[in-house]
Amino acid sequence: MKRKKNIVYGIFLILIMMSYLTGCLSDTVGKTDKPKKDYSNIEMNPNISIPGYESLDFKAGKKKQSVNFYNPKENTCYFRISLVLKADEAEEVLWTSELIEPGEEVKSIKLDKELESGEYPAILKYECFSLKDETLLNGSNVELVLSVK
Repeated sequence: MKRKKNIVYGIFLILIMMSYLTGCLSDTVGKTDKPKKDYSNIEMNPNISIPGYESLDFKAGKKKQSVNFYNPKENTCYFRISLVLKADEAEEVLWTSELIEPGEEVKSIKLDKELESGEYPAILKYECFSLKDETLLNGSNVELVLSVK
């Protein structure tokens, strides 16, 4: 009985090792991120364009919302965008993006919570990162109103 158990464990270990060798269990399994472009030779532009918004219209009682967030194609940096509710001195992050490449856009987001109807003061926080090595650059905060209906 012990010999059968050892054989089963041995086969199991061999299958795991073969999976790693063939890439079946690599750390990219389950990720839908597309490979990043090679920006190692890009000439960095010190000017960063940040899209401005006065308001966003959201649907009440829904986590999934339609948006039009983007990183202008002329930028030479990644964006990470966070949508933050602003209440007095407190802030509550509703959503944060992955790194967004120049020329890329986000059309749909999933909020951390549903919002009731009303108007909410909010901030779009832009964190900017170097295309070459993802070091943090300057960022910007865009104040706006969330109009939830």
